[in-house]
Amino acid sequence: MRTFLLAGVVAAVLWIPLSGRVAETPFRQAAGDTGSSLEAAAFAWDRGDYVSALTTYLAVLEDSPSEADLEAIALQSGELFHTTELTTDGESPQFSPDGRHISYQQGATPAWTTRIVATAEPRKPVAEVRGFRGVFSPDGSTFAYLRTPSTPAIQQAAEALDAGPANQRAQRLAALNALVALESVLIVRDLASGSETELNTAGFRKQALAFGATGVLFAGAPAEGSGQIYLATAGAAPTALTTGEGEKTIGRSNLQGTAVTFSVRAAGDGGRGGRGGRGGQGGGTQSFHLLTVADGKTATINGSAPAFSADGASLTFLTRSGPETRLMVAPVSDPASATVVRKGVERVDAPALSPDGRRLAFQVMPKEDWEIHVIDRDGTGETRVTREIQHDLLPQFIGPDRLIGMIGEARHRRSHLYDLAGGKRVRLFHNNTVRTIAPEYAWIPGADGSKLLVVAERDGNTVSPERGVYLVDLSRRVTREELRARLTGNLAHEQALRANTQRIFAPIAADVRAVVAEASVARVYDYEKALYDFDSKHITRPGNKRASEYLFNKYKSFGYEPEYQWFEGRNALGGQTANVLATLKGTVNPELVYVVSSHYDSVASGPGADDDTSGTAALLEAARLLAKRPQPATIVFASFTGEESGLLGSREYVRRAVESKVNLVGALNNDMIGWANDHRLDNTIRYSNPGIRDIQHGAAMHFTNLITYDALYYKSTDAAAYYEAYGDIVGGIGSYPVLGNPHYHQTHDLLDTINHQLVTEVAKTTAATLMLLASSPSRLTDLTVERFANGTATLSWTAARETEITGYIVAYGPAADPQAKQTKVTTPSATVPGLTPGMVVSVKAVNAKGLEGWDWARVTLK
Repeated sequence: MRTFLLAGVVAAVLWIPLSGRVAETPFRQAAGDTGSSLEAAAFAWDRGDYVSALTTYLAVLEDSPSEADLEAIALQSGELFHTTELTTDGESPQFSPDGRHISYQQGATPAWTTRIVATAEPRKPVAEVRGFRGVFSPDGSTFAYLRTPSTPAIQQAAEALDAGPANQRAQRLAALNALVALESVLIVRDLASGSETELNTAGFRKQALAFGATGVLFAGAPAEGSGQIYLATAGAAPTALTTGEGEKTIGRSNLQGTAVTFSVRAAGDGGRGGRGGRGGQGGGTQSFHLLTVADGKTATINGSAPAFSADGASLTFLTRSGPETRLMVAPVSDPASATVVRKGVERVDAPALSPDGRRLAFQVMPKEDWEIHVIDRDGTGETRVTREIQHDLLPQFIGPDRLIGMIGEARHRRSHLYDLAGGKRVRLFHNNTVRTIAPEYAWIPGADGSKLLVVAERDGNTVSPERGVYLVDLSRRVTREELRARLTGNLAHEQALRANTQRIFAPIAADVRAVVAEASVARVYDYEKALYDFDSKHITRPGNKRASEYLFNKYKSFGYEPEYQWFEGRNALGGQTANVLATLKGTVNPELVYVVSSHYDSVASGPGADDDTSGTAALLEAARLLAKRPQPATIVFASFTGEESGLLGSREYVRRAVESKVNLVGALNNDMIGWANDHRLDNTIRYSNPGIRDIQHGAAMHFTNLITYDALYYKSTDAAAYYEAYGDIVGGIGSYPVLGNPHYHQTHDLLDTINHQLVTEVAKTTAATLMLLASSPSRLTDLTVERFANGTATLSWTAARETEITGYIVAYGPAADPQAKQTKVTTPSATVPGLTPGMVVSVKAVNAKGLEGWDWARVTLK
């Protein structure tokens, strides 16, 4: 899947000398012609011809016994290492220090559960406890956690959270969490016997746990007074290990349980801290404290981003002195003797020590994006490990000469393994699909470096709060049979997607080709340059009004009668700002409206060439292409303002649409579509509606040079307002792969970072998508099972809203194949035999041109 490829044609695995220059691709010459076949497949993959690529890979896999060929194909199409899904709804995974067990947390407050499994048999539970914030003892034999009792007060607070209005949720959740922290019980479980012991916590609020060598440490606070770090042991009252004002919060602990870091939060302090890596300098606060458990001594260290070595003997952190950042290392036993390993004016973050403490890895920003470096403890031998165009960050050693690092922005990072001795970089995780991306969020290596826990959304669903937990076995590669099954499944999916979308577009294909043929890169660049020259278009900047005037006049030049939607900024933003709308009235069903939008405002600090001048330029070009070609339904081109100030423009547009009872049946939103990670023209479909998603894939593959991937993704974008008011009607194009641009929200989001051909391909894809949506029946409503008995269901639905409807397709099948069987009817009702509970029945309309509805109405039989 291209979403996880690096720069170049076939860079899923590269031999990268530490100078950063690519020395060898993974496609080595094999016996016969497999080398040339692999190269041909790689170029087919690069241009988005996945059917050809997968077909060739299957042939090579059959003909070549080479393990190198298998590795290359595996990494191009997905994972090289065997991965086990532990849960689809989990968080906070960890290995025990001895590597024998794994724990992860499931559920939500207050009904958290923690599951413990054996690493060797991860599907076999060792224990499941009702609790959270669990930690393993240094020897891995016991597990401490906070058990949440089912008290009336907690139940009442949980019910209030669920029943309360959305704008009070954060406040009610904080109250519930505070109650849980007070009433939870500290439990220590013996993993061999299953016996549990409750430790005395003196009724304190408990915020975090860590294991010391002689007991369990917890950050606790009485109802009144300062919070401290306490040592809890069986049969004794907790002992305070710290003193002084302020609430203490445990940060990191070493594996041996001999030392922990903590921070102190004064009343009213936000208490930011911890490890960096999202672009901040040192993770927030500039001081932390080190507690050595055996003697109870505390040292205050002016620094940030602390991390221990695996042997527990060394500590690294960052300090700042004026413009200079210093990378420090100290023995845990004597932090006052810290030495400077490296100093400079560059931004540095996320330091990590090798297991023996002799080497350090860290991320440094030489110019505009993070890169990973390594250096010896004595300050010699500094080497740059990465030269990726995206952010390289969060290094962790998993051996003396191997480390893992991440590539990308926080909403979509991808883990990689770096062999520092040989220079080989290998991607670690994937969901083994061609189209759907799988954002990763957390990475926890095991003690011996052979296994890795990953928190990710393997299904591409970034909307629901559930995230999966996965165990990657770096010592076990995928088998030939597993790889063959992967390729075969992806090939079948690609062939079906291509054939189905070609069939759907067939009645209007000639018209679509005529429209997209008129797209102009030169025009797109002119739009971009004009908007870019207004500099910041934030609603508090003069460029915002100038941009709105430019958009109004540009829409008018295309032949539209545009309109302003003026409204007041909120809070301290003040002043008026305006959405700019251009309407292409429908010729057959003008009362049915499709809207396509992009926001034209930018952050206050920059010109926003990609965010979102690129989307605005694509919107203008789509509007120009369709200006003289009205479609059966109405299309509104909406240039929104105030997105960067809280989605103001989209919410104002939707508020007025609802107030005016606008029959909005479909929506597209394009945002940040101009930055290219490499030469490829690729972007991500960010959707809520799978029908629109597939239409956009088809529009791209049949009528443009755009290569598309997808993610269920609309939160925190202008698409959210559509979804909240009108439901599941959203599609659109977003950045590679979800938010890969290292210039995002920076002053250097400049026009010279934009690929203008890519923006033009998005404009063409948008125009083609709109033509099909506006020409096709919209999704049906009110699908109802009137009766279901003896395997026969009687169904009805509201007749299609469009005119010229000739009939309806009724499909049914199991959830895994819901359109397995189909029948046709001419009225909005049907009687379908041969059904069983759990089957899905789907219905869509068909019009006189033979165009089918762009999404199914669905119901599951019970």
